Amino acid sequence: MSTSELLVTPAQRDRAVEILKEMYADGRIEHMEFDLRLEKALQARTRAELNSTFDGLVSRPVPTYAPAAFTRPAPLQQYQSDGRGMGTIAHWLGYPTFFVGPALIVATTGQRNPAVRRHAVEALNFQLTAVAAFAALGVITGITHGFTGFLFPILGILWFLLTGIGGLATAAGSKFRYPFTLRPIK
Repeated sequence: MSTSELLVTPAQRDRAVEILKEMYADGRIEHMEFDLRLEKALQARTRAELNSTFDGLVSRPVPTYAPAAFTRPAPLQQYQSDGRGMGTIAHWLGYPTFFVGPALIVATTGQRNPAVRRHAVEALNFQLTAVAAFAALGVITGITHGFTGFLFPILGILWFLLTGIGGLATAAGSKFRYPFTLRPIK
């Protein structure tokens, strides 16, 4: 006995009906064709009869999973590394050098490895945003005669924590993005 002569189960019929509904919803079959194929699927007794419901369509049902539409895989990009080491260094160079360290990483290692460049550019943009925030707060504090000076420690702690978190997230393999960051460098 061949597999096409095996009897189908109600679950297999139900799955075929689900697939037909998906095809109809996607616009791959029209209403009249949907009705005909649905009736054929519901009356199917064998695998051959159930499979003939899908004749002329892209895929046939398999009882254990839904057939997936074919998509061309993206070409693989080969990198020397995932950039976690130098990316972490780029984030943590913000501690002693603010934006200078990440800028050097972008200009050197970032030219050879796109993953390192992505991390270093993110760190550079954050450090530039932090320097701008400190400068703006200094101007505002001068204008208000020191009234807003209490915000400096809060901004400093936030900068310190986010710089550390960025480095740790990169070391863990995450594609970390800083919140509240202007991104003029692409």
